[in-house]
Amino acid sequence: MPLARYREQFWYDTEALAVNVPAHVFPRFSNVHALLYADSGGVTPLPNPVNTDGSGFLDFWIENGDYWVRINGQAFYTIVDLDPGLTHVWPSTFQWDQAAPATTWVIMHGLNSIPAVLTIDTGNEQVYGEVAYMDDDNLTITFATPTAGVAYLRR
Repeated sequence: MPLARYREQFWYDTEALAVNVPAHVFPRFSNVHALLYADSGGVTPLPNPVNTDGSGFLDFWIENGDYWVRINGQAFYTIVDLDPGLTHVWPSTFQWDQAAPATTWVIMHGLNSIPAVLTIDTGNEQVYGEVAYMDDDNLTITFATPTAGVAYLRR
């Protein structure tokens, strides 16, 4: 089985390197951890979750495909390919400010993906609503009661 390399450096919001931070890797449409390896031949398996190294790099070998990586409480979609030029990490974040309380937030984000969504109310508390993806650039979040706050979308 040919394996492709994934290698990406991570930082905290404080701009400090994310050193020795566990990262969970899942196939895109699964909640079962993906098989990770320390080498291109797939001889040495790695644990999943796997930790970033002393320089904040997450580094492993995996089968070509689409994956979710969850690290430091955030999840994002990535494509891993044998051609390093085709391997993508999309760490783009889109912020939606909902000033007026509403039960449904209609968000046009333009990320060309199905982003992870985190919502924070005006009291700085995480709130949960039902997310519906209309297409790769639009979604709605429906809350039980009118809510104002911020939605962070990460692809």
